[in-house]
Amino acid sequence: MTGAVAAIVLSGGRASRLDGQDKARLRVGGRAMIDSVTAAAAAVADTVVTVGPGGTVREDPPWAGPVAGLIAGLRALPESAEVVVVLPCDLPDLDADTLRTLLASLASAGSATSATLAVDPRGRDQYLLAAWDRRALTRRIAAIARRGGAPPPVRALYDDEVLVRVRVGDPARDVDTWADLAGRGPVALAHVGPVLRAGLPRAGTGERAPLAAVGAVLAAPLVAADPMPRDRVSAMDGYALAGPGPWRLAGPPRPAGDGSIAALAPGTACVVATGALVPDGTSRVLRHELVAVTGTEVTALPGADGVDDLRPTGEDWAAGHELAPEGATLDAALASAALSAGVEAVTVRGPVRAAIVTTGDEVVPAATPSPLAPGRIRDTVGPLLGAVLARAGFAPPAGAVAHCADTTEAMGALLAGATADVVVLVGATGHGVADHLRSALEGAGARIVLDGVRVRPGGSQLVALLPDGRVLLGLPGNPLAAVAAAATTGRAVVDALTGRRRTPVLATVPDPAQLAAPNRSRILPARPDGAGGWAITGRVRTAHLADLTGAPALAVVPEAAGPGAPAEVLDWI
Repeated sequence: MTGAVAAIVLSGGRASRLDGQDKARLRVGGRAMIDSVTAAAAAVADTVVTVGPGGTVREDPPWAGPVAGLIAGLRALPESAEVVVVLPCDLPDLDADTLRTLLASLASAGSATSATLAVDPRGRDQYLLAAWDRRALTRRIAAIARRGGAPPPVRALYDDEVLVRVRVGDPARDVDTWADLAGRGPVALAHVGPVLRAGLPRAGTGERAPLAAVGAVLAAPLVAADPMPRDRVSAMDGYALAGPGPWRLAGPPRPAGDGSIAALAPGTACVVATGALVPDGTSRVLRHELVAVTGTEVTALPGADGVDDLRPTGEDWAAGHELAPEGATLDAALASAALSAGVEAVTVRGPVRAAIVTTGDEVVPAATPSPLAPGRIRDTVGPLLGAVLARAGFAPPAGAVAHCADTTEAMGALLAGATADVVVLVGATGHGVADHLRSALEGAGARIVLDGVRVRPGGSQLVALLPDGRVLLGLPGNPLAAVAAAATTGRAVVDALTGRRRTPVLATVPDPAQLAAPNRSRILPARPDGAGGWAITGRVRTAHLADLTGAPALAVVPEAAGPGAPAEVLDWI
């Protein structure tokens, strides 16, 4: 089968397993997946049509599925196209040779074959990766359209009598889930959170008194049991007044905490304290400085017009009001509000407990006196990492920083014995001769969820799930890289385990295009510039923390950031 070749690239899916992300433009290896696919298509096809949001054409109606996408794509092809290569947008490893193999198979199969269908390394048919005789594809789609009803799945186009299956290997591996994305090598820093949320199980929930749960994350909305205030009370030291004035003092003063029954007749008043229950019949409260008292007569001063210091029941919130949603951090202020609302117990996850372990046979304790033995260095990050993790949302680590020797056996023993929710390991995340973490994880039956992030510093980081549910957070060994990874991926680990919801703090930074790298995010020291903005240090060394001196925050500059692009600002300590 010969003739002009055209390609239809389908990108109109909802990507529900990727949280609705624009799958086509997810970057793998620093390149949008649709760019990789269209480049491979352009190498073998005279015409390439993309179908989906932002494409050459759009399926009708939008989101109607791949068959509707093929209909739209076929209509956009030139009449000269006799062979159609069908491709999905989510094959980051696709290459032109794979497409040439499909086309060659179709050409050699003879007129009885309508399509050659790719088969991925797991033996699955990839119905969106095929080469078709255009007339046969058009006839099949027309036959389906005549049946009416909802568009069928794309596999309905195929049957064994009209196709040849071609095993094409890794280029047919698609990206449908965050796990698929993470399995393709280092992920973008922006995708670390979704990858971890998809790959780590939520921590269990528990009920605790509000003050005992500070630092945890709400596993259910925090709902007020009582209104605030619970009764009508005075907001100020002053006078409770009944009806229009002037008023005559009647009855004893009302201190806060006095729950006795009291009432005021019209035209009378009594002294009330801040927070005191007001007597029945009170229509208004005025603070001391807004009234004049002569003997037993109380009159309002001119400045009292429109002022009322009476707090009605439920002025701040009613019983049943949601004080905070699920996923909010129960900080000290929210715990106090829960007490004000009569909440005796909250349902929470966390706080997440961490155990910090350093590695490296060259590393000696920070307090080791000079002179150090040749080749040895002091531990300059372990002692302060607890503070960095606490800022990221971990419970303050208990106990001293431990150390693990650079052997597979020692690491295996560490993984078996550490009792914290998250084992935070500094070092051993690279692929050097002394890095045995991956082999130890394999021996422990762990599942690696994240292996590498497109960020600098801190790209060599790792997150794994141990069989008993504990998590291993592997940080790079260089101090600045370890701090950067703890502040970013550490936060994402807490988010994933607890369901915590955070609103990033974004700031405009000077010259983001000058600071950005094309294929990775950058984490840089940020200092207040005295004018409400941030001064960013563009060049750092990772072997020490000197470049963080006086920098209370880290700025996360997105990869390929252009002019005016915002950066997330994180407090790291």
